[in-house]
Amino acid sequence: MGQIGKQATAQGQDGKARGARPGRQQMTIFLDALAESSNVAASARAAGVTGNAMYRERRRNADFAARWHEALCEGYARLEAELLAEALVAPSGNVKEATLKSRAQKYRLGLALLAAHRAAVRGAKLPGGSGAATQGSAKERLRAKLDAIRANVAAERGEPGDDF
Repeated sequence: MGQIGKQATAQGQDGKARGARPGRQQMTIFLDALAESSNVAASARAAGVTGNAMYRERRRNADFAARWHEALCEGYARLEAELLAEALVAPSGNVKEATLKSRAQKYRLGLALLAAHRAAVRGAKLPGGSGAATQGSAKERLRAKLDAIRANVAAERGEPGDDF
């Protein structure tokens, strides 16, 4: 077997080194991709390493683990902002009620999944049925978030919040 056997065990079928530690540049590429997508597997592919190698590095390297956590939180914030922006676009033209209901359900599900993943990343318990975050309709929660954003913008501008 000799050299061929060693190469076969050191590399997988995809040609990526198994067990090898990712380099600094690979970790940077991975973290940048993770901050944009929150997708570990896709981020590892972008960096040219396996997801398992990145998870191993996270266990070994506390600094990398902290940067991973920050990138993942940023990714969730980006995804949530994109989802909220899409959910708040007013439908144009003649749209059927079933389409509107389906669209609203899709955005509620997306926001709920993001909330669950964010809570898991932060080590928090998932919101229960009696929590304030789960009460009210999705539309009411979205409006409350928008009101909070508007209040923050008004405060930064030095304007009263009600005039927005």
